[in-house]
Amino acid sequence: MRFAQEVWLYVIPLLPLLWLLLRSGDRRARRRRTRLLGEQAPAHVEGDNRRLRSWDRFLLIGGIFWLLLALARPQWGASEVTVTQRGSDVVVALDISNSMLAEDVVPNRMERAKAELGAFLDRLQDSRIGLVFFAGSAFVQCPLTLDYGTAQIFLNMADPDMLSEQGTAIASALDAARELLAKGKEGGPSGSFQAVLLVTDGEDLEGDWEASAQACIDAGIRIIPVGVGDEAGGLIPVTDNQGRSAGFMKDAEGSVVLSRLDMASLDRMAALGGGSPFRIGVDGLAGDRLFVELERLGKRDFEDRRISAYQERYLIPLLLAFASLGLRLVLRPRRRPDHGGALPAAFLLAVAAGLAAGSGLPGTAAAGVVTPESQAMAWGRDLYDQGDYQGALTEFGSALVLDPEDPLVSLAMGETLHRLEQYQEAIREFERSLSLTEDPELRAEALYNAGTSLLGAGDPEAAAAKLRESLALDPEQTDALFNLELALKMMQEQQQQQQDQGQDDQQQQEEQQEDQEQQNQDQGEQDREDRQEQEQQQQEQQQQEQQQEQQQQEQQQEQQQEQQQEEQQQESPPQDQDSEQEQEADPEQLTKDQAMQILNALDRDEEELKRSVQQRLKGGKPKSGKRW
Repeated sequence: MRFAQEVWLYVIPLLPLLWLLLRSGDRRARRRRTRLLGEQAPAHVEGDNRRLRSWDRFLLIGGIFWLLLALARPQWGASEVTVTQRGSDVVVALDISNSMLAEDVVPNRMERAKAELGAFLDRLQDSRIGLVFFAGSAFVQCPLTLDYGTAQIFLNMADPDMLSEQGTAIASALDAARELLAKGKEGGPSGSFQAVLLVTDGEDLEGDWEASAQACIDAGIRIIPVGVGDEAGGLIPVTDNQGRSAGFMKDAEGSVVLSRLDMASLDRMAALGGGSPFRIGVDGLAGDRLFVELERLGKRDFEDRRISAYQERYLIPLLLAFASLGLRLVLRPRRRPDHGGALPAAFLLAVAAGLAAGSGLPGTAAAGVVTPESQAMAWGRDLYDQGDYQGALTEFGSALVLDPEDPLVSLAMGETLHRLEQYQEAIREFERSLSLTEDPELRAEALYNAGTSLLGAGDPEAAAAKLRESLALDPEQTDALFNLELALKMMQEQQQQQQDQGQDDQQQQEEQQEDQEQQNQDQGEQDREDRQEQEQQQQEQQQQEQQQEQQQQEQQQEQQQEQQQEEQQQESPPQDQDSEQEQEADPEQLTKDQAMQILNALDRDEEELKRSVQQRLKGGKPKSGKRW
């Protein structure tokens, strides 16, 4: 015997704990009744039968036990079945160059491509799958196999660090895929049942790929190109040795590298085989279009295998669970208020298990009722609750690939992106959720989250508009009211900052004008002082020139007087000794010439005195050389 869902078996050991909790609840209830009614409390309780209550506990625990056993899906009675495997061969050539780390798609090209391919593998049936990774060169990561789980493990290992030689050698990838398919075709019938799913951003940096593509087509291999990225391009982030962000990748000249999706090359490649390319974000790899392309390849017989098929035996414990819970209903005289909520929950669980188990025939997997989308959403919610937002984003991305029209998936992706502080991407997801639903509650939540993301992005005006729309749909949202008040406060602060900045600029301009005027005044005063000093120097120079001229005139006059005296002495007759003695005896008698000389000297002294007084009145120093 085996169990298909063993996880439910781990809940069975908790049943004794449930029994102890129920016993403890009974004891507490009896103590409360005793405190309220005294020792005669049991006599006042209608329908209180200890034996019946014990059977009630036993049937409840037994019903839950059989229900858990049915959910674990016991299987026994194996039989061997011969299975002929038919299908096609598909090689996934995945670009793992550094350009695949660009974040022009969420979360980046590499992770988005792996999520799409994982959804493709989940839906793929009856076909062998192979993996080829390439960058500057190519290598086979996984040979052709029917084990999709192993292929998924190898796919999750894809990383640019696996190849030291970087670049995008599409030709090498096509050659490696063609050789792998050629080995898988050995000994088999001829036919075009092989395909290469080339997942890349299309930047062929290693030369000519047309020859390799033509060689694949000549060998009967269908090439299906899949573009990843945005034609507008995206930057390639770089991390340091400790995994922290270190900016963006730059070329040899120091310029930031911008990687763009080359859809023109992918169009030419698809046209060689008469098809059209796919593009992640527009065409889902798990959609019908890709599988229609694969169905056109045809199928061939791979091998005959004998497998063991187990018979599903979940109906036996499920019937026992229904019997235990139904008998518990019969034994109870009336609905017990203290345990009335336990039966409906257990009964609904049993009904749900019966519906889930009865949805398929014996020998089929009842777990198939759970869709891949709901499973990815459940895993994403678990990772979100655990704080692993990056892992949750990957799971939500897988769910979005499976059902792009589900507004709840977009809402979950938006909340996760908000947690990762990728506000612009979160806003786009919330807008997408709004466009996909008319439910007022969902729209109110999406508008609230969009407003909160806009608030985080620093746009309080747009955030206030979204929050008002959300409150118009659901006025009871206290968080929306709080965030709206915060947005309005931020708007007021921004307006105040703008006003303060304007006042500061105006004050700075006024100060600059005052400084300029003061400089102009200082310059004018300096110019006036310089002019006054120049005028004073000119006056002093003129005075010195006048003094020199006067001195020269005086010297000339003195020379003329001396010459006149000498001439008079020569012309005048000699006088007697008595007259000379008289002249010597009377020194107060002066000649006319001498008197004139004395008068002229006094006039000059008077003129110099006047000029000195005038100079002092003007603020200058006297230049006569005398001290008055």
